[in-house]
Amino acid sequence: MSDRVYLEMAEARMLVASYFAAKKTHGVKEANKFLIKQMKPLEKLYGKGVDERLARYMRVITDTEMVEEDT
Repeated sequence: MSDRVYLEMAEARMLVASYFAAKKTHGVKEANKFLIKQMKPLEKLYGKGVDERLARYMRVITDTEMVEEDT
């Protein structure tokens, strides 16, 4: 894997934790707004399509790692 992949995965890991914390304290709607706001500047660093790649990594992280998800 390239360095970019590892860096994007690390970003996704931070975003997952932040998203679930925001979801728990502010609700889903505000957490989604927060997530979009956090992902926007990352396009300059990682290029076009980073939001889709990060979303994919975030799904993998939530499916495979221990993440507290209150539904």
